[in-house]
Amino acid sequence: MQSKTRISIPTSVVLLAVVFLKGFTEAIGVAMLVAVPYLALNLVVLFRGVVEVLRHPEALSNWQQALSMKGDWTGLMLVAALIFPRLALGLSGFETGVSVMPLVTGSPEDREGLAPAGRIRNTRKLLVAAALIMSVMLMLSSFVTTLLIPPEAYREDGRAAGRAIAYLAHEMLGSGFGTVYDISTILILWFAGASAMAGLLNLIPRYLPRFGMAPRWVAYSRPLILTLLATDVLLTLIFRADVEAQAGAYATGVLVLMLSAGVAAALALAKERRLWASLYCCGVSGVFAFTLIDNVIMRPDGILIASAFIVTFIGVGALSRSWRSTELRIADVEFVDPESRQLWKQIAGKKVNLVPVRNFDAATRARKENEIRTHYRAGEPLAFINVELLDNRSEFLASLKVRVRQEKGNYLIKVTQATAVANTIAYISELLDPLRLFLGLSRQSAVTQALRFLTFGEGETGLMVYTILVRYWQWTPEEDVRPFIFLMSD
Repeated sequence: MQSKTRISIPTSVVLLAVVFLKGFTEAIGVAMLVAVPYLALNLVVLFRGVVEVLRHPEALSNWQQALSMKGDWTGLMLVAALIFPRLALGLSGFETGVSVMPLVTGSPEDREGLAPAGRIRNTRKLLVAAALIMSVMLMLSSFVTTLLIPPEAYREDGRAAGRAIAYLAHEMLGSGFGTVYDISTILILWFAGASAMAGLLNLIPRYLPRFGMAPRWVAYSRPLILTLLATDVLLTLIFRADVEAQAGAYATGVLVLMLSAGVAAALALAKERRLWASLYCCGVSGVFAFTLIDNVIMRPDGILIASAFIVTFIGVGALSRSWRSTELRIADVEFVDPESRQLWKQIAGKKVNLVPVRNFDAATRARKENEIRTHYRAGEPLAFINVELLDNRSEFLASLKVRVRQEKGNYLIKVTQATAVANTIAYISELLDPLRLFLGLSRQSAVTQALRFLTFGEGETGLMVYTILVRYWQWTPEEDVRPFIFLMSD
């Protein structure tokens, strides 16, 4: 007989673990009032189920007889391994503990920019406590529901479909207790949604804007909450609030998360040369990989829905990065030495002409200077700027390092650790406030240059600098004295 237990015990376990970690603090006010009573109700139902099994030993003997008809223990173990993916939803809530890791209380010695040892230690306690309690509760609930619930109750629209423990609560403890259990289930699911929301509100602003894959307003809680709420309402309407309809997609998401965590742990431990621990995590990852594949085969709708989410997420991220590509994507600027800072003060404020160049060799600078002096009235010194990009350009914001030197009446500005050439030149121009800005045109395909800019931060530098500056100037006072811009053919 197959168990189709649907429980949210792991969610309450995670919340209960938070209470133990934080002590008698503000966590008790919420978690104790919701998680602990719900966990207690589950224990009451399961204990009553064990008593019922002991009072009717024929249920156990019938189950053992049914198992013996399936073959020896070797065959049963193989069958159990094949059926194991059906318990994937029993992991529900454990992934919530992973998503709320940034919210776990740390210790006073934790410092910004360093590994938060206290938070890591407390998170390990949280996950271990959740795993231990969840393992016992999941196995016990599967055993009790398998012995006491008839197979026909599990069928579609059956009284136990999607609510096995609630079925036992009504059958064994009466409608009053069953109603209390149902209400507590609704409350714990609400609280689980709130904890998931808290995790997303912490994770999304931390990572998506960092890579330009979300608009600026994502950093604000209220619009982000409304967006997530609208998504929840939309999914509820699509699935018609049907637990069975969402089971495949939910199980797929949980298993992908667990598999990803196992692989990440294996790689991290291998990097630390803890080979045995790494091999163990590889084995666990193999189990989850098998479970995921089996779940996808049994419930292909889950992978289809997950793929739709992935495609939508990547599409929205690409559109956001494309739209935000014309922002001044600079976090801060640091001068590499006091000489650079002093020279910068000397040339800032309508004192030089800014000339971007691809390299700093003398021939390139001499040719550029000769062209400018010949065709333009630019008697002021020239400030040649060269931008060096990071190898990893996935970051959206850059912290620039600037080096300034003086040579033969002109100035050399070397900018490193940039993520995009055009954005960096535009930012330096606004910071330096030059008299004129001489930009080069590559005369290459506009489509090719646009793609190179979006993917690698390079491309048609001249036009992109102009576009970025014009967009920025729309938000600045009109009385600002802006530089003259000249587009020159390279």
